[in-house]
Amino acid sequence: MPKTVLASHIVGERGVNAFENYCNRHQPYIIWRETTKNDFGIDGEVELTEITADGKTRPISQTLKVQIKSTQSEKSYMQDETAESFSFYPKDADLDYWRSYRQYGYEVLLVVFDGRKGEEKLYCKLVSGVDEVRLQKMGKRKTNPIVFSKTDNLLVAGQHGFDVKYRASFAGRVDYTATEVLDTNMWPFRSVPRQLFTYPTHYKSKKDIFKNITNDEAPYFIINNSLVYTFVPLEKTFQKFFVHVISEGQKRTEYLFRDVVDSAVLRSHYVELLNEYIRDFMGKRGLKFQRDFRRYYFTLREPEVERMASYTSRVHRKKIEKTVVKYYEYAADKFYRHAAVSLQPLFVEDRVLLVVSPKYLFTLDRTTPLPGDKITRYTNYLNARVWNDGVLSQLHFWHDFLARSGSEITIFDGTAVNQASITLGNAVNFDVPFGIPLEGEKMSLRQKGRPAATPRPQLTLPGLFD
Repeated sequence: MPKTVLASHIVGERGVNAFENYCNRHQPYIIWRETTKNDFGIDGEVELTEITADGKTRPISQTLKVQIKSTQSEKSYMQDETAESFSFYPKDADLDYWRSYRQYGYEVLLVVFDGRKGEEKLYCKLVSGVDEVRLQKMGKRKTNPIVFSKTDNLLVAGQHGFDVKYRASFAGRVDYTATEVLDTNMWPFRSVPRQLFTYPTHYKSKKDIFKNITNDEAPYFIINNSLVYTFVPLEKTFQKFFVHVISEGQKRTEYLFRDVVDSAVLRSHYVELLNEYIRDFMGKRGLKFQRDFRRYYFTLREPEVERMASYTSRVHRKKIEKTVVKYYEYAADKFYRHAAVSLQPLFVEDRVLLVVSPKYLFTLDRTTPLPGDKITRYTNYLNARVWNDGVLSQLHFWHDFLARSGSEITIFDGTAVNQASITLGNAVNFDVPFGIPLEGEKMSLRQKGRPAATPRPQLTLPGLFD
C-alpha cells in the first residue's frame, strides 16, 4: 500500500505555521523555537524580546513552553462551543506532561488552532495550576474543561498584546539559584614549541621545494614571502634541507614565544605551522582534510559502506563502537555520511587553545562532496536534533578517540628527536554562578526545595585559566 499523508498531519502543520506567523509579526518580535518533529508533547517555546535604545531587537531570556492542538473537524478539540467560547478537555497524558514542566518552573501555553471551514484562528490560554488541580480532583474531566473565550483568548496576527498579557508567566532562561560547570569546545595545548625560526629562501612554494627534497628530509614548515617558518633549527637536524632550500650565506631569525604572542603576524604564521602538525597527526588517525569545507573526516575504502571507531563512553566509561561513516539512500539521493571535525588553533592572551567543532561531511563516492545546498540541508536536519548533551558527547568522542582513551592527545612527540612536543589536554571548563534548567526527562532534581525568589547576583565570569 502506498504511503499517504494524513489530514491530521496537514492541519497540524497549518497550526504551527499560523502560530509562527503570529510570533513573527508581533511587535516586539517573539522568538519561536519549534522542537524536533514528533506526534506528542510540547511543540516548542517562545522567548520575549525588547527594543533597545539604539533600535535593535534583543532577546531577554524569558521563555514559555507551547503546545499546539489543531483541528479542522467539528468533533475534535473544540467542544461545548457557543458564539462566545468553547471548551478543551485534556487527557491524562496532557495533564502529566504539563505538570512535569510546571514542577520545574515552566508554564505551558495551550494554543488551539481552528482550521474548520477555511478558518485560520488561534486561541491561547495558560494551563494554570487551578485548572489542573480542579480537573484531577473532580475525576470527571467532562465537567471541568479548560474554557477558552473567543475574544479574550484570541490571537490575531498584527496585534501586539501577547507580551503584556503573558509576561508574568514567562520563566527566566537562566537560573540564578543554582551553579553549574560550563563546558567549552576549547582544548588547551599543554605543551607547544617555545621558539619560532625563519630562514630566507629562493623558493616560492612548497611544490618547488619538494621537487628536490623528500618528505623525510624536510621538517614541518610553511613558506611565506620567501621565508621558511619552522619550530626547529635546520642547520644540524635537517642538513640536506638547509643546504638545498635556505639561501646561501643568510642567517636565521629566532623569535621567542613572547615575541609571537605580541605580534599578530607571527601568531598567524605560528597557527599555520601548528596546523601542519595537526594535519599529519589526523592523517595517522585515519582522517583526511577536506579543503573546501575545512574539516577532517573519516575516510572509507572501497568496497566498504560503513566504518566503525572505538572509544570509551562519557557516562558509563565502557568501550563501545561508533559508526563514523555510513552509506545512505534518501529519496533520489545516494551518499556517504562521514563524521568530521573542524580544528582551529587560537591564541587567548598568552595561551594557545584548539577550538573543536564537530561536523559532518556528505560525499557521493567516499571522496567527492555533495553539492553545498544538499550538505546544508542534511547537516541542518541532524544538528536540529542534537541538544547540549549530544554536543558534549560528540566532543568527548573526538577527544577520547584521538587520545586513544588517555587524558592527553600527543600530536607530536619530540622527545626522541630532541624537539618540542605538541600535546593537548581536556577541554577547558569552569564553575559559573548560574545554571540553565534541563528539560523533559532530564529535568534537574536540584531545583526541588529551592527558594521561591532569589535576587540576581552581579555576575563576574572567571578567566579561562584562573
